[in-house]
Amino acid sequence: MTHEPSPTRSERAHYVRVPAPWVAACSDMGQRHPTNQDALCLAVRNHATQEAVLAVADGVTTAEGSELASLVAAETVVAHVIRLVEQGTAPHEAMVEGFAAAHDGVLEAADEPSACTLIAAMVQPGIITVANVGDSRAYWLGDDGSSELLSTDDSMAQARMMLGMSRDDAEQSRQAHAITKWLGRQATNVTPSLSTTQPSTNGWLLLCSDGLWNYASSPEAMAEVFTRHAERTADPAALAEALIGWANAQGGKDNITAVVARIEAQ
Repeated sequence: MTHEPSPTRSERAHYVRVPAPWVAACSDMGQRHPTNQDALCLAVRNHATQEAVLAVADGVTTAEGSELASLVAAETVVAHVIRLVEQGTAPHEAMVEGFAAAHDGVLEAADEPSACTLIAAMVQPGIITVANVGDSRAYWLGDDGSSELLSTDDSMAQARMMLGMSRDDAEQSRQAHAITKWLGRQATNVTPSLSTTQPSTNGWLLLCSDGLWNYASSPEAMAEVFTRHAERTADPAALAEALIGWANAQGGKDNITAVVARIEAQ
């Protein structure tokens, strides 16, 4: 698989990556942070079939060195998953091992280990595998109007939803965004939540940090925002930039990253 190059420190304020005509990403530091602690990594196989490994990491703002942590985590998980799958490892097992490697990489990357969240997706013909630690997310947005959150947050809000609180109330509650799992410093459980989906219609896979989904959390709300922009452009790069622009227009209170992949049903 071919990788897009990592951004330089100066580029991280705002950059776009387009490894293939059907997948692209944009990351931006937003309106209120002095640096971009989000990171992404994209690897696409140059075959007629759609195959890719995609990752988004979000550095924990309160942890020193989170810019490096997120970059190391995103690049490490993609590299390990590719290597393991090419050796014949099943996707779920490759994801679990890849996240463990990303955790170790974060711990080893600096004298004072930092922390980050991480979400990764493996796109193969007819199936999408998603793994997640923290609160970056993956959404499926189908051309038939279907929308689905493919990941499960590790957060206080999610814990409260599991106890019966509505999404709106949980995400407005005290310490809603406090994460309960992460990679790096003081992490006690780095095994990701895993899910698979087999799209029955054409559509879009979206991976994003909370800088985007903060403004459209539910699958239905994200689908409304996404569809509005997708109606104006079907180009993944333009669409990713449009989503970042929209989040900045809402206030841009956090770093913002979006990876979009156009998926054709098998």
